[in-house]
Amino acid sequence: MKVGIIGFARSGKTTIFNALTGAHAAVGTFGARESNVAVLKVPDARVDKLAEFHKPKKITYAEFQFIDIAPNEAAGEEKALDTAALNALKQVEALVHVVRAFKNEDVMHPSGSVNAARDAKSMEEELQLGDLIIIERRLERMEKEHKKGAEMAPLVRCKEHLESGKPLRTLDLSKQEQHDLMGFGFMSLKPVMLLGNYGEESIGNDDASGLRAFAKANGLTLIEFCGALEVEISQLSPEDRPAYRADLGLGEESRVQFLQTAYDMLGLMSFLTAGEPEVRAWTIHKNTKAVDAAAVIHSDIARGFIRAEIVGYEHFIAAGTMVKAKEAGHVRLEGKEYIMQDGDIVLFRFNV
Repeated sequence: MKVGIIGFARSGKTTIFNALTGAHAAVGTFGARESNVAVLKVPDARVDKLAEFHKPKKITYAEFQFIDIAPNEAAGEEKALDTAALNALKQVEALVHVVRAFKNEDVMHPSGSVNAARDAKSMEEELQLGDLIIIERRLERMEKEHKKGAEMAPLVRCKEHLESGKPLRTLDLSKQEQHDLMGFGFMSLKPVMLLGNYGEESIGNDDASGLRAFAKANGLTLIEFCGALEVEISQLSPEDRPAYRADLGLGEESRVQFLQTAYDMLGLMSFLTAGEPEVRAWTIHKNTKAVDAAAVIHSDIARGFIRAEIVGYEHFIAAGTMVKAKEAGHVRLEGKEYIMQDGDIVLFRFNV
């Protein structure tokens, strides 16, 4: 899963990136053009437990790849995303908009004042306008070339939806339409999470920034962090972090909070493969069919799919071994159309 972290300049975006990933990307390097990239392994107690059973040579957790997009620092330019940023974001599957809600007189906001709801709205409008420009250019080219095939109808629908002030992610598109539009890399079609970056003075306070109200009104997922504190805590030893967080009333570790929220927002879950060579978690969308889950491992497995041998994680742990799980009747043989469940331990049978 690739996630793009976006935001206006001086929003604390790279600070959040470091807190989530444990990276040490330089902050405050205004005008830097290179994006920061890091991979975050998703903690999974089920993987750890299965590794105790199988003693595998290799343990592989599900992963999120984060791309911290360099902000647009062009003089007099109010847009957050320039052409280079948009190109870098084409391949990401979701966006995290870091919204500044902290006050710091030493770090001036590009707009001259801190207004989280305004920035969230501005970013939404920027994503929509960028998509609208792409569609209008494409439709204009199709008119000149006298091409009015099946591609035109969904583009016209998208254009009308954007012109009404709504992002494409709220447009009801068929699977075929989604597939046909994939190549355009529309930004407002991607799922967006708002990540409020608050100052210490905001901890435990009401929604003074208006960001919660904006998120609720626009159907967006919101998670709230104090970026400066999160980085400070990330530098402590793992043993000392829980007590420090509890004293400050910050709840669970930031990356755990983020990942849980992201999985819910994106409708993700994990299935597991386990054996002596490797114990591994694989990320898929909910309601994924068995044959499509097999394709996540390798296209050859999906192509030669025969059946899936499946046992639920809880049943396997209760039984203690695969043999005992089979004796208890908890191991099932499922076909291509089986809908995968979170925590399924799977062995795919296939023939190439």
